[in-house]
Amino acid sequence: MKCKSDLRRAVIARRDALPRDEIAQASAAAAGHLFSLPEFAAARTVMFFVSFRTEIDTLPLVERALAAGKRVAAPRADPASRSLLPCEIRDLGRDLAPGAYGIREPKAGCLPVKLADVDAVLVPAAVWGEDGYRLGYGAGYYDRFLVQMPRACRIGLGLEVQVVPEVPHGEHDLPVDILVTEAGVRRFAHREQEKNGDALGQG
Repeated sequence: MKCKSDLRRAVIARRDALPRDEIAQASAAAAGHLFSLPEFAAARTVMFFVSFRTEIDTLPLVERALAAGKRVAAPRADPASRSLLPCEIRDLGRDLAPGAYGIREPKAGCLPVKLADVDAVLVPAAVWGEDGYRLGYGAGYYDRFLVQMPRACRIGLGLEVQVVPEVPHGEHDLPVDILVTEAGVRRFAHREQEKNGDALGQG
């Protein structure tokens, strides 16, 4: 298995090589799969990541979720603590501005969303494993964030070119419950295993 940096670099290069129209088509196909998920349909508050560079385009998905009446949050990054703060967004043009990393995020003074209110969180990655584990961009924001949200359904969202057989991960890394790409939906049994592990630990 390649080391994390080599694997990340190789997969991002593969994603960057995709034509823009192909990314747009793949994003639309993935959106269809996402909005068909029962877990997503039932979610009242959804946290999206805001797409950057050649990531799957989440902006049309945010618009669609808002039109469907969902409460939508997006992450605001705090580089000092390397933490994410979910903030409510109601209008993409009005509520977002480039943040510390050049990625659009909720503006300063945004309305925070309680972690306990988030029913589903859309998770980005540089690389996805076939088992639901992820390799991020190296700063660990989502690794730290997801452990604070044990209730929310974790939904990975990406392009099929980002999926590899497996990625390096440690025992404290959290996989997603569901991975959505333009090719379809992959479901994983990790959450049940986590529950069973908790139950054993309490026995």
